Amino acid sequence: MDNFDFDAWARLAQTAPDKFEQRRRDMIESVISNSGSNSRLRGLQCNIDLERIRARTPMKACLRLSTLMSDAFIKLNNELNAYLWGMASTTGAPPDPGKSAQVIPLIPRRKQRK
Repeated sequence: MDNFDFDAWARLAQTAPDKFEQRRRDMIESVISNSGSNSRLRGLQCNIDLERIRARTPMKACLRLSTLMSDAFIKLNNELNAYLWGMASTTGAPPDPGKSAQVIPLIPRRKQRK
C-alpha cells in the first residue's frame, strides 16, 4: 500500500469500472491473505460488501460504512472506559470523575533533626 496512486485508481474507475472492481477485490484479498487475522478480516469485508450492495448508490454506501465505523468506535470507547473505570461494559458511561474518589492532599513531612 506504500505506492497507492489515488489518481490512477480514480482514472481506472472512470474508464474501466469492471477492471477497477477486479483490482480492488485483488488488493483486498492480498491484504487479508497477508494478515494474521484472516477469518476476522474476511467477516468484516463480507459485512462491508453487503452494506455496499444494500446501499445501491456510492454515497449511501459511504454513509452506511461511516456509520458502521462510528458505531464500532463508540463501542470500543465504551469498552475501554468500562475497563479503565473497573465497571462492567453493560452499565454505560463511566462514573463522574469528580464523584468517584476522595482526593487526599499530601503534606510533605518535615525533616527531623538528629
